[in-house]
Amino acid sequence: QSLYTLVLLRHGESEWNSQNRYTGWCDVNLTRKGEMEARAAGRLLNENGIELDHAFTSVLKRASFSTNMCLNMAKQHWVPVTKTWRLNERHYGALQGYNKDTAWKELEIDQELVMQMRRSYDTRPPRMGDEHSFWHGRDRRYAKLSQSQLEKSRAESLKDTAERILPFFNSVIVPSIRSGNKCMIVSHANTIRTLIKHIDNISDEDIKGMSIPTGIPLLYRLDKDLRPVDPNYELEFQYMVEPKGYTWGTSRAHGFHGVYLGDLERLQDIQRKRDATNRDWQRIILRKIPGFLIASEESNQEKAEQQQGNSNNGDSQKQTDDTRKSSANKKGRAHVFETRQLWWQLHTKMQEKPEYQKMLLLVRMKDHLEELMFQRKQRYLTSSAFESIVNKLHLDAEGHLVEPFVALNDQKERDERQRIWYENLYSTLEVEGLIK
Repeated sequence: QSLYTLVLLRHGESEWNSQNRYTGWCDVNLTRKGEMEARAAGRLLNENGIELDHAFTSVLKRASFSTNMCLNMAKQHWVPVTKTWRLNERHYGALQGYNKDTAWKELEIDQELVMQMRRSYDTRPPRMGDEHSFWHGRDRRYAKLSQSQLEKSRAESLKDTAERILPFFNSVIVPSIRSGNKCMIVSHANTIRTLIKHIDNISDEDIKGMSIPTGIPLLYRLDKDLRPVDPNYELEFQYMVEPKGYTWGTSRAHGFHGVYLGDLERLQDIQRKRDATNRDWQRIILRKIPGFLIASEESNQEKAEQQQGNSNNGDSQKQTDDTRKSSANKKGRAHVFETRQLWWQLHTKMQEKPEYQKMLLLVRMKDHLEELMFQRKQRYLTSSAFESIVNKLHLDAEGHLVEPFVALNDQKERDERQRIWYENLYSTLEVEGLIK
């Protein structure tokens, strides 16, 4: 049976990747490290005997330059390259150019909302206006975009990005693959993420957790129906193709069939960074719970004071001063919360947003608060005690939000794959009545 080949490659590290800035459609250069990554990707293709016939990339130079460097190093510089704006990175709207850690402060946006925008599938960032210094509406390379397309490109969610990319993939890239061409797509993190979701039919929820490394080729083998061939079983035992590279433990649980070529150390480092980012997001969510209770308490107190002031217009200035002093003293003290209030706020958040129900730190905090309430009979927690629990859970969970990569050429892993393959084959034949 014939197999089609598709290679997905994220461009090498860009200048703004290294500065942790939202890049989107901003046209920035590769760093020296990024140039080395792009060339290393070509070397990996060459060493693994991956031949290409057609390459596709975006109109942004970090992807375009990576394509040229990769093909040159793979000794396939003659391969034709098709460029299109539809393979551009997700547009981050008004956030473009800002540092990812401080953009919420500079633009005065809720930090939890910004993290949700970065990690969710259908949440858009703030729209980019014509006055923005990186507005692309006057760029000649986008002159053929319709007014509707320009408006849609002012800010994109991952869902919007998919709606831009997939028509080009299905109408141009798929016919090239079906004609027998071995294709490579060199693009950007969210573009690659969108294509992985489409090829592997990964859910909206699961695709958010996938990190896309710069400069490491991701190899897909596709069957006659362009469905991905499982590198653990079908590739080796059905198609008799030697498996190479590494599968990603976390992603395989979501139905991921791609194989990363080479550089295990870099892959593991990317996992660690993804782990840290996910834990930071969850810590932000937890830290906002006491803040919400404090804001609610202060709001209720202000309302009570206003009502009291309306009913006692003839009270002396001394009573007013005493009230203000009392309020100031409360603000100066550490806040104390009922444990059940903290639990209820966390429970409500997790019910309102199903994605929160799968977050390890939130689940552990909820379990911890239940233990305090029902086993230790602890009715109150100070703000500092709550913060200490958050920090402890954050450290305890380090490395547990992701799973390691698995090398396909590992003999122990291969023996286990072979055993499962033959068990499944035996079971299938038995069901079909071909053996007893």
